[in-house]
Amino acid sequence: MLHFIALPIAPSLLDRTPPTLVHQMMFSLNVNSIRDVLKRKGKRAIAIVDLPKYTKDHLDLRALNLSTDLLKGMGKSDLERIRDTGDKCGCTCLMLSEPTPFALGDSKNSVGEAGIDRMKRVITAANLLGCNSVSMIIKGKGSEQAFENTVDRMKIILETADKIDMNVLISPMDGITGDAEQVAELVKAVGGFRIGTNPDFATAFATGDPVAYLRKLTPYATVVNASTLGFEEPEPDEAAMTKAEGLTGLDALAAELDAMNDDLPPVHVGYDLTPLVGAIKAVGFDGTISLDYRGGDDGTLGVMQSREAIEAAIQAATE
Repeated sequence: MLHFIALPIAPSLLDRTPPTLVHQMMFSLNVNSIRDVLKRKGKRAIAIVDLPKYTKDHLDLRALNLSTDLLKGMGKSDLERIRDTGDKCGCTCLMLSEPTPFALGDSKNSVGEAGIDRMKRVITAANLLGCNSVSMIIKGKGSEQAFENTVDRMKIILETADKIDMNVLISPMDGITGDAEQVAELVKAVGGFRIGTNPDFATAFATGDPVAYLRKLTPYATVVNASTLGFEEPEPDEAAMTKAEGLTGLDALAAELDAMNDDLPPVHVGYDLTPLVGAIKAVGFDGTISLDYRGGDDGTLGVMQSREAIEAAIQAATE
């Protein structure tokens, strides 16, 4: 549990995140991508407080997104250390995500109030970290009454966020926020400048019409979660490989190397990134793309491949 209910708010921590600019879109790291790094032992061990420096030094990114479950047991001074470390190395915390879904539409006041209280603590923690956004998940059935209850309770959460200029972003899931149209209606019903969305590539793909999904939700987004599942090396140039077959010795080796073409970006496995990037670009998105590698093996390498592949998709969508 996080314990931040009575902590003071520090106005000087607002609007502090300058992520890396690429083609008018910015990249940040979803720290869930490199949880394998946090499992290291001995001299190679990396603590939560070291993540900003690791992100800057190894991934050349200047912003990251944290999840509250990584902060269990930490207090005010611990969060300030993470913030200060980020300031010193030039990699600040952009967003704090709450992975637990809350039934804000539940008919029981106790259930709804539990979600409100938790998000107030998350907002306070995010402020201490120097974030300008928090993200949350809303669960429950999509009934009319549940929708109205959710709107009322979100407005209470936004009252806390508004006081410190904190954005509250909805990460859609099945149920009351399972439909992009309904999420958009929820954002409009809550109203204000601090409510928005946090669309996700994998979630968009699962809808069967990812382009329409992203076009609907991205206009309300300040952060888009670019989830990636894995990569494979690009196919070699067949014409060049055929040419290599007719050669021998060093000439054959040189031709084979040319056919492999290391300049080609890695190929994403699962879905094509180009139409997804094209969808968010088409609606004028100029916020932050959060790199969220969900494949196995080396998370750091996966993030590097994700960035390279998405940069290529941005370029392809521009041409």
